[in-house]
Amino acid sequence: MAPQYAGLLAPLPKRIHGQIVGDEDCLHLNVFAPPWLPEEVPQGTERRPVMVWIHGGGNAVGTSASYDAIRNLAARDGLVVVTVNYRLGVLGWFRHPDLAEADDATQEERSGNFGTLDLILALQWVRQNIAAFGGEPDCVTIFGESAGGQNVLTLLASPLAAGLFHRAIAQSPVTETFSETQASYATNAPLESHRTSAREVENRLRRRFGGPAAGTARATADWLRSLTPNQLLSVFRPGTAGIYLAPRPVRDGVVLPREPLSEVFRSGRWNRVPVILGNNRDEYRTFLADKPEHVHLLPGGLPLLRDRAAYLTESGFLSQAWQAMHVDGSADAMLVGGHAQVWTYRFDWDEVLALPFVRPDLLLGAAHGMEMAFPFRDIAGELDVFKINTPFNRTARSALAHAMGDAWTSFARTGHPALPDGTAWLARTLDSGRSLIWDSPAAGGWRMAEVRQEIDQLKHALHTTPELQDGTARCRVYARTFLWNPLFAGHGDEAEYARWCTEFGCHLPATAFRPSVEV
Repeated sequence: MAPQYAGLLAPLPKRIHGQIVGDEDCLHLNVFAPPWLPEEVPQGTERRPVMVWIHGGGNAVGTSASYDAIRNLAARDGLVVVTVNYRLGVLGWFRHPDLAEADDATQEERSGNFGTLDLILALQWVRQNIAAFGGEPDCVTIFGESAGGQNVLTLLASPLAAGLFHRAIAQSPVTETFSETQASYATNAPLESHRTSAREVENRLRRRFGGPAAGTARATADWLRSLTPNQLLSVFRPGTAGIYLAPRPVRDGVVLPREPLSEVFRSGRWNRVPVILGNNRDEYRTFLADKPEHVHLLPGGLPLLRDRAAYLTESGFLSQAWQAMHVDGSADAMLVGGHAQVWTYRFDWDEVLALPFVRPDLLLGAAHGMEMAFPFRDIAGELDVFKINTPFNRTARSALAHAMGDAWTSFARTGHPALPDGTAWLARTLDSGRSLIWDSPAAGGWRMAEVRQEIDQLKHALHTTPELQDGTARCRVYARTFLWNPLFAGHGDEAEYARWCTEFGCHLPATAFRPSVEV
């Protein structure tokens, strides 16, 4: 696995969580195929569709080894499935001006998009070699969740990935990318920048480890290359599951276009293949469920909600903002650009056991990452990160897993998702934000519904919701959603926040609501 902070998203002992693990020699992939004898491997038109899984983890943590349950798609559905590792975090996306100016740097290396280039290399390997495993190199579906979904979107946008895949599924993706200046320059530079920019990282490294005096670009580049992965990661503070606020993919004009992803999709100049996009209804609860401001830990580590209404309201607006910006925003941009083959979904399954006082059903609901096991047909619970699988929900899980598995694999085969009971999953249109709702039969099953979210609509709802009687609470949710959350950057401003404060009688500056650790 790539160098990272050990946590829940890697199959490692809990005693080493928080320690730096992994190796730069991480560019490995796994191939799962049906159990053919050598003479039975399909040839020619008999070759099977290929699905390539890109793991999530904030582009900071994770490994393909956590997703071996995906072999069900090979064993049951007869597909050839590939899982890949790629460089993560500061080793995966790091556009330093001095590294970019090095004499021996290629155009691709200057971009700093090393993790994206790793994924492109993996897809090139698949194209050249997958036929030996019975896979069809002209029928490749890329799919991923969270940061893996983000990487699916960047591959859709990358001209270097053209022709390497033929369908795409982005589960709970984000669209955040950096401009070259955001990625490269210090926050005190007279240019747009970011606190995880390469210069900011360099400054932190210098404070901790010294470094050459200011001089030539070559001296700084050589010094940066001399640092170990442990040294590079040590200047980042890990949060939930070892994830830290890492540099983002860079809009360098070579690996990625210079425009934000939504503009690329709107222009129509991207790798236009059939696409499924979706999110989970309670996406953001995963990131709030361990925060002390919301949860009190009882003896034994059991979580108790401090204020149920406040938790559900804040997580609700953050989850809807995720859908509005990253899923609906991306899908509608593709449609504006003239691409009609876009399907969207929302995952609503939330049959988590409700316990007295401790309410995991409320803490999680249909949280971020909850859907992953279902398209893999993982009934056994290998991918039960949240430890929610019980005999009581097995029947519902099984029905939903087979339906989602059918949809994902039929999409890989034909480019159109099909459901086992004949329910029509209709493609999205600009006139209708129709999406497929994924839920168990007892809660309405899988069905089409109008669920489009828009940022302006969310702001209006936040402005008027009766759930927030206190003006300070209303302004707090605004600041946490639209000002301080990097996933929704650009959709709020301090002037609008000030107007809300005046209207609702909040006397606190926006900085009062800035989280101590951000996702």
